[in-house]
Amino acid sequence: MLDRAQIERVVPHAGAMCLLDEVSSWDATHIACSSAAPTAAHPLARDGSVPAIAACEYAAQAAAVHGALLDGAQAPRPGMLAKLMDIEMHACAFESGGAPVTVRADLESRVATGCLYRFEVRGDQPIASGRFMVAFTEGAPG
Repeated sequence: MLDRAQIERVVPHAGAMCLLDEVSSWDATHIACSSAAPTAAHPLARDGSVPAIAACEYAAQAAAVHGALLDGAQAPRPGMLAKLMDIEMHACAFESGGAPVTVRADLESRVATGCLYRFEVRGDQPIASGRFMVAFTEGAPG
């Protein structure tokens, strides 16, 4: 569906901080993305491993891509991860050299000022799940 270069155009991060490699599916209410298993060189790695809380950033980037797809945008929409809720850590860290990372984010609500998503991030096993709110810092795209 979308490759890394296309994703980099619509997320607010570039280079190594763009954590997603591919969008495998999406529709009006969900997006599924994947990424290579993180290594010790990952930008969010600490002491050679990526902590499970980084799954929230993977999910937030998936939501940014989803929003861009919904809006037909060619650039990131200014916003911020405003709130994490009901976060469950199913692991302490991503497995280095494990399975590719998969991210699923389901849109629960969306208004002019923000949106709410439920997510799950997995490797070989579930890594983290929960919900988050994004607050837009500018109005809807024109």
